[in-house]
Amino acid sequence: MGQPHMKSLGAASMTLIVVFACNAHAGMLEETCSIIYRKLGSGPHKRLTKSIESFSFDGKRYRGCVIRLSGDAKKTTDSQRPDGLFGLPLPYCPDGKLPAELPRDLLNKGGWCSDKMADGPDGTSYRALKDNIVCAVEGRWDGGDDSDPKYVPSPRYAVVVKCANR
Repeated sequence: MGQPHMKSLGAASMTLIVVFACNAHAGMLEETCSIIYRKLGSGPHKRLTKSIESFSFDGKRYRGCVIRLSGDAKKTTDSQRPDGLFGLPLPYCPDGKLPAELPRDLLNKGGWCSDKMADGPDGTSYRALKDNIVCAVEGRWDGGDDSDPKYVPSPRYAVVVKCANR
């Protein structure tokens, strides 16, 4: 009579371990999303939203948080700039792995790295990686027109950050 009770308790213990392991990944993702949301919301903005959505990046489907900021480019703060959201420096890590020979002073304090980047006068995009988290970041603004000195750039500024478990 005591043995069936023990088997039942063992199965319940096993279930709890699995639940906690899954929640650890969800906790890291939620923490990342909350930090980015607070950074983007720390300065003036017209609109700031955070939602849970499905999205594609590099041909792969993800489900995670999507944070959108829109505002005036002339009023944004340093904490709202897309290039510093995950801390600097953001070392290059092919396939999400830091090169072993990378000097320690070049490592990102938070453990983030990037494996895809694009920069230009009208915006920036990159993919930040840490442990089991991937975040696609895109910033857009009007960089002006070097060929037309009378051109007045639009004040529109937008940042979109999409984070999910890898």
